[in-house]
Amino acid sequence: MKQFDVYLNPIAKGRALYPYVCCLQSELLDGLSTRVVCFVTSDATVAFDKVSVPISIDNTDFHLCMNVIATIENNRLSELVCNAIDSRDGIVNAYDALLMGI
Repeated sequence: MKQFDVYLNPIAKGRALYPYVCCLQSELLDGLSTRVVCFVTSDATVAFDKVSVPISIDNTDFHLCMNVIATIENNRLSELVCNAIDSRDGIVNAYDALLMGI
């Protein structure tokens, strides 16, 4: 499992608003049984400036919502969709805005 891998949201009840999750956790912590993820939405009304990162999945616009974070067991993240490494700078900037206020 790589950092910034995007998976189908394993939480069926949340899939309508957040169809995907993105792994934020560093690969240095692969030994843990969970991953820190942010949720991914196509609904721009729930994507906030500075803490959301635009990405494209299958030619559809989505937003990584850095303010919607959870831990999910590794074995529940099974349907890999893509990797968002191209958005790394935006993800780090959104993380800084959310947690560091910069």
